[in-house]
Amino acid sequence: MRGNPALGIWALLVLSGCAGHASTMYDVRSALLRDDLEEARALLADAGRGTDDLLFALEDGLLLHVVGDPELSNQRFEFAEWRVDELYTKSITRAILSLLTSDLVLKFEPRGIESFLLNYYRALNYLQLGEPEEAWVEWRKLASKLQFSRVQGDAIYLDPPFFNYLAGLGLESDDPNDAYISLRLAEAAYREQGSRPPEDLIDDLMQLAAYLGFGDHLDLYRSRYGERPSAPGRAHGGDGRESGRRGDWGEVVLLVEDGLVAPILEANAYVPITVARAEAAFGDDRDLQLELAGALAQEYGHGDYDGVTERYAERPEVAYILPLSFPVYGRGDPALRRLIAVIDADTAIAEPLLQISDLQQAAFEDRLLGMYAKTIARALVKYAVAAALKEEAEEEGGEAAGEVVGFLTNVVNMATERADTRAWLGLPHRIWVTRLTVPAGRHEVRILIDGLEEVSLGSLDVWPGERVFLSYRVF
Repeated sequence: MRGNPALGIWALLVLSGCAGHASTMYDVRSALLRDDLEEARALLADAGRGTDDLLFALEDGLLLHVVGDPELSNQRFEFAEWRVDELYTKSITRAILSLLTSDLVLKFEPRGIESFLLNYYRALNYLQLGEPEEAWVEWRKLASKLQFSRVQGDAIYLDPPFFNYLAGLGLESDDPNDAYISLRLAEAAYREQGSRPPEDLIDDLMQLAAYLGFGDHLDLYRSRYGERPSAPGRAHGGDGRESGRRGDWGEVVLLVEDGLVAPILEANAYVPITVARAEAAFGDDRDLQLELAGALAQEYGHGDYDGVTERYAERPEVAYILPLSFPVYGRGDPALRRLIAVIDADTAIAEPLLQISDLQQAAFEDRLLGMYAKTIARALVKYAVAAALKEEAEEEGGEAAGEVVGFLTNVVNMATERADTRAWLGLPHRIWVTRLTVPAGRHEVRILIDGLEEVSLGSLDVWPGERVFLSYRVF
């Protein structure tokens, strides 16, 4: 029994994905760059719920964190974590459909360091709510994710030292041993990258090594970094088990999030199928098609088809031009170049310790060849389906019917072939960190942006021996 060609075309249209999230977030990001947080939330609320529910939860959770609603923010992030766990069970049906339409029919899953940032924000929210025990849970979940990433042999960009550094700082008031493990992993990651750890991290390691009685570790760090000068509010790095901070002092850890992460964009491309390859491309042998797709992906990745246009179809050696849509990584939007924190009369220069755009780009490029191959393989399958539908229409309704169906299927193929540009687009471009040791009491915190603009972050109370985390976003 023969199928209905029109029904097949309609199914492709219905099941194709859309780039709704990217277009929605374009307006949201524009509002954020104007520092109009209310407009950004309104735009997201109007359009976001019609997009992927996980992406909406991530975007809205982050906006709620920025506007100062940590409780509702964590409700969004809690749903996002539940959704991520649920998506470990793949949808076979959607995976098959993605081979006929685009990857947009697949549910979005966090990529790169997005999953780590989820726990980072949840921990900060709990601290803002005055629930340090819940924050410790998030720091431990973050450390566990990083450990799993290392065990799996994931790329180094999926284990940046920043997260272990923050987890160590967050866990010290609960369990110095756990904190020390995280800080040691952070120090090792910095050295593996060929960079010197932040000076405060070195001090933390030496103080905790002394406090925990790890004399051999302390000797190692002394040989590696030399003797450390004592800072106000910090204990000397001796061999005794003395506390890391004097009891009548506290510390402020300032985290300033800068700009907007680079987006993933869509670019049209054309890949020529030569006459010599046409049989493999348009035949019934799927193994040959997959082999050809892999070869074409390698060639495209090497730049062999730069400058190819539809006019290449006029060349005698070219049997067909595959119109494709590939994702390309955009550019991040930094908001500042230099940052100084000021508390009372003390100042400290901040360092950008987490380059989110760069790390996400590394994760994107690591899977780029696979995306090329899948896109090309899907295009070959679509062409084979279109050819079969056209042949069937000609058998049933003649040459004119075949031409109509062929035209329609080509239109559908081009309409459904959309690059997957979904990403957590409200993230910052990078995160700056600085730490100031202060006497216990009430203090005003200010930042100097690029040495010109001064912004007050308000006042906060620091209790004796307390470490206070303060985050702020600059668009």
